[in-house]
Amino acid sequence: MKSLVAGVLLVLAVALVSAATWAMGYTTMPEDAVIVPVGVAGTSYEKLEPGLRGGTLYVSAIGNPKKWNAVTSHETSTTQFTNIMFPGLVSLDPISGDYVPELAKTWEVSADNLTITFHLRQGILWSDGTLFTADDVVFSYMDLYLNTDIETDTRDVLELPDGSYPAVEKVDESTVKFTLSVPFRPILNSLSANIMPKHKLASYVRKLFPDVPADKFNEVWGLDTDPAELVGLGAFMLESYTPDLNVVMSRNPYYYHYDSDQVQLPYLDKYVVLIVASQDVALLKFQNGELDCFAPRPGDIPILLGDQEAKRYVVMVDREKPVFGTTWFTFNWDTQDPKYRALFRDLRFREAVAHTIDKETMIQNLFNGLAVPQWSPVSYLSPFYAGRESYAGPVTERDAVVFEYSLSTTQALLDSIGIVDRNGDGMREFEDGMPVAIELSTNAGNNTREGACLILADDLKECGIKVTTNFIDFNVLVNKLMGQEDYQMICLGLTGGTEPHSGANVYRSTGGLHAWHYSAAAGDISEVEKRVDELIDLGAAAFDLGTCFDTYKEYQAILAKDLGLIYTVNQTFTYAYYSYAGNANVANPMATPSGTNGLTMDLIYLK
Repeated sequence: MKSLVAGVLLVLAVALVSAATWAMGYTTMPEDAVIVPVGVAGTSYEKLEPGLRGGTLYVSAIGNPKKWNAVTSHETSTTQFTNIMFPGLVSLDPISGDYVPELAKTWEVSADNLTITFHLRQGILWSDGTLFTADDVVFSYMDLYLNTDIETDTRDVLELPDGSYPAVEKVDESTVKFTLSVPFRPILNSLSANIMPKHKLASYVRKLFPDVPADKFNEVWGLDTDPAELVGLGAFMLESYTPDLNVVMSRNPYYYHYDSDQVQLPYLDKYVVLIVASQDVALLKFQNGELDCFAPRPGDIPILLGDQEAKRYVVMVDREKPVFGTTWFTFNWDTQDPKYRALFRDLRFREAVAHTIDKETMIQNLFNGLAVPQWSPVSYLSPFYAGRESYAGPVTERDAVVFEYSLSTTQALLDSIGIVDRNGDGMREFEDGMPVAIELSTNAGNNTREGACLILADDLKECGIKVTTNFIDFNVLVNKLMGQEDYQMICLGLTGGTEPHSGANVYRSTGGLHAWHYSAAAGDISEVEKRVDELIDLGAAAFDLGTCFDTYKEYQAILAKDLGLIYTVNQTFTYAYYSYAGNANVANPMATPSGTNGLTMDLIYLK
C-alpha cells in the first residue's frame, strides 16, 4: 500500500524518552533463521561482504514521527520506523525487488489460485522473548487489518475484485491459510503487511474484548508510549525518542536474520535518525561527518563531488533510473467554500493548472537535470509502467499523457470557464467579483517541494491567479489531506513500487488516501472514478501479464487525464555514504520501497 511521503520527514512533538530493556537473545541460531547469502557468488548479495558487529549509524529525517503504530499509519514519518520493527510474511529483495520469504519460510498456492498456505518460521521470538506463532498472523489480518473498527490503509489493498476480503485461518501453530473468493494476482504484494504482536495488542481490540471502546486501538502506541512496550520482530527496536532531536533504535537480540558465516544480524548496535529542520541542514551535517549516509538532492551533487576524495565518501548517481514514488499537486474537491469546490471539480481548471507546471524548469533549477517528467501514478521502474510498449518492455513514452507547458493555453482555459479579470487589476475574479486566491501548502524543510510551489505560484500569478504558499509541518499537512482540516491545494508525494494495485488505497474511490475527493466514498462518484475502480479490480483479477498490462495502461491514462493528482517530476537515484559504512553500496532504486532510504539496514556495518 502507498503512504504519504515527506520526502524526508515530519510530526508534532510530544513524547517521552525511555530506555528499553531487552532480553538476552537466542542461545543458538533458530532452525528457521533467514540466511542472507552475503558475498555468495550467483546471488543478488554477491557484491556485499560479511561485516563487523558493533557501532552506531547516523542518518537524518525532516521532522518528527507521528506514532509507532504500523497498522494505523498513513505517513512515512511513521513507516520509516515501523517497517524496520515489524516485518511481514513476505518482503522485497532489496537488490532485485523480487518477493522473497520473510516470516513465512515457504508457501503454496492451490491450482485454482484461491488458497495460499504459508508455512511460518519456527522458533522465532518477538523482541521480548515471546514465541511468534500463527496466532499473530491471524490476529494481524482478521482482528486488525480486516476489522472495520480499525483505521488502516492496508484494508484497501486486501479488497478482492468481488469486494470481499481473504479469510485467514490458523491450520496449526506454524501454518496459516488464506482463502480467496476469486483469483487475486497481487496477493503476495497484499500479504507483505506488517505482522503485529497479539500478546501485546489484543487487549485494545473491541472485537476480542467487547468492553473496549471501538476506537481504542487507533490510539495505541502513540509517541508517549514507553519504548519497552513496543514489541517487534525486525532488526531494530525503538530505544528512545527525543522530539526535534533524534530517534534511537537498538539491535533486536531476537532478530532471526544471519549472514553466510552464521553471524546474527544486524551488524550495528544502534541506528539513529537525527531530526533536522530542512534538507539544507541534512547536507551540512553530512559534510561535517555527523551523518554516515545521506540521500542528497541533485543540486547537492556538485557540492559533494568537490570534497569526495578529501573526506572519503562515495557519491552514487544513476541518471537512468528515477526512484519509486510520485510527486504531485492536488486540489480539494470537497473544500468548504462552494465557489472553490466548483472550480476545483471543473476539469478545465485542473487542465489549466497542468499546463502551468513548468517541468523542465523544475528539472533544471531544482534537480540539476537529475529528474524526468512524470505523468503516471505507476512508478517508472515498474514493468507495468504505461510509458512502455508492453509488459517489462523498454520505456518509449509513446503513449504518455502530456500537458505541455503553455501559459497561453492556461489563460484560454481559464477564460472558457468564466474566471476572468473583471476590474482590470491583472488578477482574475469569480462572477461575483471575488478574487481567485488559492493557498498552496507543502511540508516545510523539503526545499525541492518548496521550490516547485514557488515556480508554480509565479506562473499562475502571470496567468492572473494569486497563489499564497504555506510551508508547514509534514504531519499537519497529512492531517489536512486526511480530511481533519480543510485545505485548497497541496504539493506532496506518495511511495511506490512495482505493483500498481498497491495504490488501491489512493486511487480507488473508497480508498483511505483518496484525498482529493473523499466524498466519492459516500456516493458522490464520477464516471472516471467508477471506471478506475473497475480497472483496479480487472488488473488484480488478470493473471496473463499482457492482459494485465493493457488494463493498467488504461488505468494510468485515465488517472493522468482526470488530474485528481497533477504530477510533476521524478528525481533519479542519488545517494552518498562515507567509505567506512560497509555494504552501503547496496543502496539502489529498487530498494527504495523498503522504506529504509534504499539501504538494507541489517547488513550495513562500520569498517
